[in-house]
Amino acid sequence: MSRVEALPTRLLALSGVIFCLAALSLALVAPAPALLGWLSALVFVSALPLGALCLVMMMRIIPGIWRHDLDHAARSSLSLLPLVLIAWLPILFGLSSVYEWVRQPPMEPFKAIYLTPLFFDLRTLFILAAAYLLAQALLRSQSRSIAIGGLIGFILLQEILATDWLMSLDPHFHSSGFALYVLAGQMLTALALLVLMSLGERGVAKPSVVGSLLITAILCWAYLAFMQYFIIWSGNLIQGALWFQRRGTGIWSLVEVSITFLHLTPLFLLFFPPIRRSRRWLVGLVSIILAGRLLEYAWLVLPRLTAHLGYAIIAYGLSLAGIAQITLAILSRASKVARRLATTTTAEAS
Repeated sequence: MSRVEALPTRLLALSGVIFCLAALSLALVAPAPALLGWLSALVFVSALPLGALCLVMMMRIIPGIWRHDLDHAARSSLSLLPLVLIAWLPILFGLSSVYEWVRQPPMEPFKAIYLTPLFFDLRTLFILAAAYLLAQALLRSQSRSIAIGGLIGFILLQEILATDWLMSLDPHFHSSGFALYVLAGQMLTALALLVLMSLGERGVAKPSVVGSLLITAILCWAYLAFMQYFIIWSGNLIQGALWFQRRGTGIWSLVEVSITFLHLTPLFLLFFPPIRRSRRWLVGLVSIILAGRLLEYAWLVLPRLTAHLGYAIIAYGLSLAGIAQITLAILSRASKVARRLATTTTAEAS
């Protein structure tokens, strides 16, 4: 039995619901900070099933030993997609507290149509439903054509989702590379979580290969993050400069430095083969990367607040703890069901 299967499913689910209710109760006092904290946690947790979906499609297309180490954890994570939709509901009902364009509709013709609550909600529902249906198709079929077509569609739809959830928090900000930057961060988050799950469940046969994948993911994230900043700086784009200015002053300047340190330090250490081959080092470095991911999602969402930042941080912590516990309960349940089905199939075959 793996460590995930050994978790107390009902207790985790109950505890997770309590934490989530505690986070949402803060919305009675400070709606905007509480829901922005919830959104930060949602973006982090949703990176696991959405990133795993992308990786499952890549595994069908790209051969290599890396597939054997991550396939089971990635396929199990697809069971979390319905949770993402459920966790989105508080944002759906509190849209006016989260997004400025709901309270003050934009004047530009395209934004006036694109940024409307009904159209926004329909896009989110369609993308999450499409992701779920694609995951079911991948679980039932080994067809490479589904993976190839699905990967193209996934990237396009995920760019829309990143634009809606995160970039539209500031309706005046626009960056053509923002969605790809978010996607790279999402893939890094998913890969780090899947490595942690694989190390805890079945072990990793080739840690050095997994370490190399982490190097690639961090470099991709760093490149897209820097290029977005460089293009805005070189073009002297006012709204982009203001977006970065809000995230480079006060406490957020320290967060910005911490994000860089928590990503580039593991990157540097992973270049050393003995470290890359060590399972213990991988666990430690992946944990550091995930700490950086948590800070980055807060850095993306919370700086738009001008007051009650403390409520947002508390809501972020509570909602993250709650959704994470429910996630573990679902993964534990899915792992137990998969083991029972495998045992039944083996018994019937014999």
